[in-house]
Amino acid sequence: MKDIHGQAILDYHLGDRQSRLFINNTYGEPEEMPVEVYFRSVDDFSEIETKAMALCSGKILDIGAAAGSNVLALQNEGKEAYALELSEGCVEVMKARGISNVIFEDYKQHSGKYDTLLLLMNGIGIADTLNEIPDFLKVCKGLLNPGGQIILDSSDIKYLYDEDPDIEVPYPYYGDIRYQYEYKGQPGEWFNWVYADQEMLTQIVEDAGLQIEIIIEDEFDQYLARITGF
Repeated sequence: MKDIHGQAILDYHLGDRQSRLFINNTYGEPEEMPVEVYFRSVDDFSEIETKAMALCSGKILDIGAAAGSNVLALQNEGKEAYALELSEGCVEVMKARGISNVIFEDYKQHSGKYDTLLLLMNGIGIADTLNEIPDFLKVCKGLLNPGGQIILDSSDIKYLYDEDPDIEVPYPYYGDIRYQYEYKGQPGEWFNWVYADQEMLTQIVEDAGLQIEIIIEDEFDQYLARITGF
């Protein structure tokens, strides 16, 4: 599998500020993904991200850590934080940035135990599709100590279809999207990514016998959630 996303992050870390990372999608024109976003400092964190950092406690695992900005911030606060990534390029960058605990592995195969699982930048998307969120929660349960928590964010993207009625709405759920990274003319593989609205995610979490609290939401329909009951 081509590590398109990781290569762009690695190149940026090594000094390439000219090359552009694009992401193709199933709802519109290709969009540029600014690579510098992955290297943001604490001062650049959004309100949602800042609140998520404050909620992290105990032994923390950042799933899909990318360039490791969140783990680096937690580490600098003296917290026990681990970065989990399946991208070789991202793993190399995180080690170079001084992150102590970097794990190169798929979260579905990982066997560690943690008190907090952190998934930001629409972290619930890693579940692939809405129908797979229950299985995602089961995997997370296996990674958590009793009394543990999941801190994640997502957003309601219904506005995409309200703004352009010509866009084909995915079935069975409008938040099930497919993406493809493209960098230096090289396309990656298409992958699934889900955006879950608050009502739908709440129903799924409660059906799994867990509790969910919406911590904060912004004017762009993005929200931060805390899942407990493990």
